[in-house]
Amino acid sequence: MGVEDKDFIMRQIKQLGEGLGTFLGKEDVDKILSFGQDAKKEVEDSSIDKSVNTDHENKKSETKPK
Repeated sequence: MGVEDKDFIMRQIKQLGEGLGTFLGKEDVDKILSFGQDAKKEVEDSSIDKSVNTDHENKKSETKPK
């Protein structure tokens, strides 16, 4: 990607940000920006829950009489 393309994209992003700024307040922008972090945390939490459940199931099967 050339420098001109990157400049064009950055100008478009800036214009989009300025346009959204007229409609949204600071709190709305903060929520939007933190959305990615919240989603990442939720994925991490669910993977931890799955590993805990798997460990719990493994312990159950170990304690069952054969």
